[in-house]
Amino acid sequence: MELISVSALEVCFDNRPDDDVLLVIDELVNVLRTAPGCMSYSIIALNKKFSSMIISGFWNKEKHMVDHFSSSSFTALTECLTSNCRSISFRSLFMENEMRGQHAEP
Repeated sequence: MELISVSALEVCFDNRPDDDVLLVIDELVNVLRTAPGCMSYSIIALNKKFSSMIISGFWNKEKHMVDHFSSSSFTALTECLTSNCRSISFRSLFMENEMRGQHAEP
């Protein structure tokens, strides 16, 4: 399968989130991994305290990524984050045709 699009949430907390908050985030990401067209969904801690992290989804079709934004699991994730964190930045990236597996002829 070919990577077509990426969604990313950059999340900053004031301090290390409570363990129960981290557990909920992890459980929701595990559910999102099973979404149609999801190639991978990951949490990357940017420091040892987990006070900054990036949560990313990788998709084989743009439609699947867009559809997942209205899923109950993504809604639950964003609600959990917004009620517990200081800030969230959202990005979605779409691969251009020229970048997707097209190689120059020798």
